[in-house]
Amino acid sequence: MASFRNVKELMDAGIRIKRSPTRHLRDISFRSNGITACLKIPPITIDSSTKAMFLNLIAYEMSSDVPHDFIYYLRFLDSLIDHADDVKELQSIGIVQNNLGTHEEVAIFFNTVSTNLESNFHAYKDVRVKIRKHLQSHYNSKVKMWMTQCLDTYFGSAWTIIAWVGAFFALFLTFVQTYNTVFPQSR
Repeated sequence: MASFRNVKELMDAGIRIKRSPTRHLRDISFRSNGITACLKIPPITIDSSTKAMFLNLIAYEMSSDVPHDFIYYLRFLDSLIDHADDVKELQSIGIVQNNLGTHEEVAIFFNTVSTNLESNFHAYKDVRVKIRKHLQSHYNSKVKMWMTQCLDTYFGSAWTIIAWVGAFFALFLTFVQTYNTVFPQSR
């Protein structure tokens, strides 16, 4: 699978990553609204027994005629995870449950376990195509890049939104008070 951006780079391009409501491996979806977008990924748990279980599932899928859903899911996650920061973001979202150890160990785990797996360019093709289109339109437009940075900086959390609403409300009330002072209503 041709790799695209890692989690941090996708988030910098305005793509929010959320936990999929189901645990089905095929339940990866992408929706874009122009400036921002949302990638939904099913959750996965990583612990000390995961490597053996993953290798067994990979061997099973490769030796039988069943669809290679697990392999494609691993390859997709591997394309998103390059560094410990990527694992940290996925864990904070609830996609990766890390019971293995450090974020670095999980990143190394994903980068090594799916190294020699076959690539299927049709797996999650619609999602990958939509992500690439979003990234191309994002990086080709200075306005979109500016808007994404502005949204992340000034509206990145609920507290900043509340602060902006409060500031706007205070300015509105100041304007109303000034107007009523300058143009008093006669009674």
